[in-house]
Amino acid sequence: MCYFCIVVENLNMVYTTYLLKGLPVLDGMGYIRGDTLHPDRVLDFWVLGLITRGKMHLQIDREYALLTTGNYYLLPPHVRHRGTEPADFDVIYLHFTIQGEQLTTPPKPDQLALPVFGHVPTELNYPALYAFLKKAADFRMLSPEQLSIQVAAILSQLSIVQQYAESAADPARTLAYGVMDYLRKHFSLNTCSSDLPTALGYSYGHLARLFRKQFGISIHQHLLQLRIDAATEQLLMGRSIKETARLVGFQDYHYFLKAFKKRKGVSPGELQQRSQTLAERE
Repeated sequence: MCYFCIVVENLNMVYTTYLLKGLPVLDGMGYIRGDTLHPDRVLDFWVLGLITRGKMHLQIDREYALLTTGNYYLLPPHVRHRGTEPADFDVIYLHFTIQGEQLTTPPKPDQLALPVFGHVPTELNYPALYAFLKKAADFRMLSPEQLSIQVAAILSQLSIVQQYAESAADPARTLAYGVMDYLRKHFSLNTCSSDLPTALGYSYGHLARLFRKQFGISIHQHLLQLRIDAATEQLLMGRSIKETARLVGFQDYHYFLKAFKKRKGVSPGELQQRSQTLAERE
């Protein structure tokens, strides 16, 4: 039984998920446009297809989906697949080889796992990325190793999106993600932590427990890290130490100095001095 569920075009199906291992080797890529029936075939390599327009009826082994713009399909090697009826669609395809095996347990967060059908992240422009990679490959501007890294990045991005989709069925994880998003967006507010219960509708204690269970760190620790990271960038841009502390959400200037030194191993002033010294040497 596969435990990883992705709904494509409102089909309530649990699709086979594959664990991919190692770095993929790109064998080819292209773009298909037009009204056609996907052939009935078996290949000895993997195919990733990104639907950019229209609809596509596809069956992989015994699993079927109606794919639309913003969906993808993953064709495993040595598995029969076919179009079930003619369709009008555009698709970007990548042919590659990689070690892979079918998963029978839920994937771990650090694993590269993809169901055979799934969703493409709306934040990323894959047609533009494909055009860039195709041109760079045709002009021999990217080595095979560099192309492999690019394909691995695309597979990783798709894997992350499927993890987000899975979390929608887990209220506790969804709430922990909500805390993370709120901290990322509002860390510079002095009242960031105290505003969490009002923003998310749960007590701080409940949110803190879920957050620690999901991410292995407390809300306070993560908020502090976000602020220190932002402060580092501000200091390296030449912002004064006091102004930096205020901008990233520290009410207590002396606490900021202490927290920064503990996290970075140097004081804010030492960080700026070191940067200035390096600039003068150059």
